Amino acid sequence: MWLFKLVSVTNFIAFIVGLIYYKRFSPELKTVFYFVVFGVLTESYTRFHLHFIMKNTMPIGHFYFPVAFLIMGLFYMQVLKDFIKPKYILTPIILFVTYCLINTLFIQSLFEYASLVGSIGAMILFLFSVAFFTKVMVEAKILKLSEEPLIWINTAVLIYYAANFFYHSLFNVRLNASLEIALLSVKIFAALNILFYLIIIIGFLKTKKVKQAKAK
Repeated sequence: MWLFKLVSVTNFIAFIVGLIYYKRFSPELKTVFYFVVFGVLTESYTRFHLHFIMKNTMPIGHFYFPVAFLIMGLFYMQVLKDFIKPKYILTPIILFVTYCLINTLFIQSLFEYASLVGSIGAMILFLFSVAFFTKVMVEAKILKLSEEPLIWINTAVLIYYAANFFYHSLFNVRLNASLEIALLSVKIFAALNILFYLIIIIGFLKTKKVKQAKAK
């Protein structure tokens, strides 16, 4: 379906834009770029997996969730370091990754959808994004929010992972309801993925404008 192909295209465009402007990135934006790179690699492997290994891609999700969470967790450790004590960010990150390992090894089969893992990770990242916006409001250091790359990135995370929470937590409910509802939700989720990467692209491009303004 064209919608799912567009997800891959926007992910790849975000990778290309990030690659072009990488030298201009702050350490925080470089971490986001690594997240995008991981997304491209995962998407590429998923296509290979579907064509040459098996149609069940659930094992990929068991690997993707903790690694993607770990990268974004590092991002929030960087942007919230002067606002929240590191231990309060590091603790949920360690606990979540540990839970992912335990879930995969002892609780859930690799071939089952890790809905609980996805919903918990999404909720934690959503709370981190809210904390960052709280920091921005409290400090009031950014004069023009629309020109700040991190604002765009955090907005992408806020929207995407808020929707992720409901998508993952209600996954089994949708399947039991009807196949049509399940397919519709997958399409909506694909559209959110496209929006997520489009906002990240804007954030990457805003970095260029900010740097040029400072140079003047």
